[in-house]
Amino acid sequence: MMRIAGFEFSEGARFQPGAVKDAKAVGEHLELLRKQCKGELTPEDVLADAKHDNSPLHSFFEWDDTAAAHQHRLAQARGLIRAVVAVYVDEEQKRPAVRQKAYVHIAEAGAPHYRESGHAMSQKKTRQLVLQRAWRELQAWKARYKDLQEFSDLFDVIDEVERHLPSPAKMAN
Repeated sequence: MMRIAGFEFSEGARFQPGAVKDAKAVGEHLELLRKQCKGELTPEDVLADAKHDNSPLHSFFEWDDTAAAHQHRLAQARGLIRAVVAVYVDEEQKRPAVRQKAYVHIAEAGAPHYRESGHAMSQKKTRQLVLQRAWRELQAWKARYKDLQEFSDLFDVIDEVERHLPSPAKMAN
């Protein structure tokens, strides 16, 4: 039987400013909550516990209702931007319409934003940022589901693709 030996935060995890980033304390506390809740942990359980100032989860939440509402609306805005699909047509080539995400996230340091997909992919710098993020997300997905035998063939394909890809720094070339 496997047992949990420790806790870490996932790569790329983002938390609000001021969060006390102690993965061990958070993981142990969540595990305690899960056990108290008959083995099932819900966001409602976590939030109810985090409301207490002495909870190790407390600092991960915005408790000012005005600021929290603004953060929630920003999350909704990001979701809306990600949900839009553009239908591209090439009238000269008489090709069928192509559907793709209208906007991609550009994680530029200090100035993250969304850009129209076609434009982002036509610029060397933003293309590289998009491809690097996509590769990191694929690797994270692979790591998250590595124990599922049903995906072993897909993991083999990802590994094969990786062998033929240039380094992530050169991906845009």
